[in-house]
Amino acid sequence: MKKFFSIFVLLLILSATSCQTRLVSNNKPLQPNSLELYEKYTILTNDAKEYKAEILKQDETQIYIKNKQGEEIVIEKSNIREVKKVDLLSTIAIGLAAIAAVIFVPI
Repeated sequence: MKKFFSIFVLLLILSATSCQTRLVSNNKPLQPNSLELYEKYTILTNDAKEYKAEILKQDETQIYIKNKQGEEIVIEKSNIREVKKVDLLSTIAIGLAAIAAVIFVPI
């Protein structure tokens, strides 16, 4: 039983981190309406910093975010390498499939 629990936890972690939709990348530049206000995103910058934060506002050159600690951070749009948004429905579907596999697959 302990083995199944560890496999289940591993699958759940992998599904939560892999179910992200890439909104901005090198091939897909940031558009003025690409990001929704007050939604949570993972932002990767050109200097290899990663921010998991909520978008507060944006203008032509900057994005204003609030991180988990409540700090407001300003990021230049030209410094953004990649933006990802968690796809909650896919995460839930994969998690339910993992649970079903653990329960119904015979040993």
